[in-house]
Amino acid sequence: MIDLHAHTTVSDGGDSPAELVDAARAVGLTTIAVTDHDNDAGCDEAVARGREVGVEVVRGVEISCDVEDLSTRGFTPEARPTMHLLGYFVPEKQNPLSDALAELQHHRANRNRVIIERLQELGIDVSFEEVEEEAGGPGAQIGRPHFAAVLVRKGAVPDYQTAFDDYLAKGAKAYVDRKLYRPAEAVELMRAAGVVPVLAHPFTLKIGIDDLRRFVEDLTDAGIQGIEGYHGDWTEEAQEPVRDIGRRLNLVVTGGSDYHGEMRPDRPLAGGKHGVRVPERALDELRAAAGA
Repeated sequence: MIDLHAHTTVSDGGDSPAELVDAARAVGLTTIAVTDHDNDAGCDEAVARGREVGVEVVRGVEISCDVEDLSTRGFTPEARPTMHLLGYFVPEKQNPLSDALAELQHHRANRNRVIIERLQELGIDVSFEEVEEEAGGPGAQIGRPHFAAVLVRKGAVPDYQTAFDDYLAKGAKAYVDRKLYRPAEAVELMRAAGVVPVLAHPFTLKIGIDDLRRFVEDLTDAGIQGIEGYHGDWTEEAQEPVRDIGRRLNLVVTGGSDYHGEMRPDRPLAGGKHGVRVPERALDELRAAAGA
């Protein structure tokens, strides 16, 4: 079994990179991809642990992209859309993509400080150190789920969802915009580094299937090489239109659980909410795309 979409404490997951590999081995996975948000810093630890326990680890990343202009380009999103771009086979050596990710982390750190200031202005007694500790200590990547966990623990909100709805979601009282790449920019960064770019969970774009097909065609022209058609949040049957788009455009059709450990217990290894299994050929095709 393989799972090509999983997160660690380097971004918003609950397991360290080594713990993720151990969890993968425990459920019988032979290959796991580490795809942390805007960060590839956990890949080395995961690869090392994988060699120790006999699990292949694919060095990956998941980059958030700016698609706020969807409606102006003729697409009709039902609500605020999100787009994530998965990248596979990130090189160990210095490369343009890793340099760009480091820049994103710099901007993210400044953003987190501003969120703290806004929460304090709203009368919530929270410190940067508390959120940093929640994320794993000094130097850890802080994400909004870590803010939410602290707000829940301190009784400022009753649960995670309220933390996001009231304070952390886009448009909420403490939300701060972050630096994002446009899809074509992110694709170019990945291709320049020899990384295979794949559109993650297409349904989160919240556009109809015809609009999705046109959107993916645009991404294909920009250089995208794959699409996620086996995501654990939807049944395999529901994702058949996505896989059909991939086949028609000669894209690698990948997938995974989108595992986040205790941060998202509804997405277990392997297969996520619906027990979706990713065909092994997806990994072979990704390797071929990387080689090409």
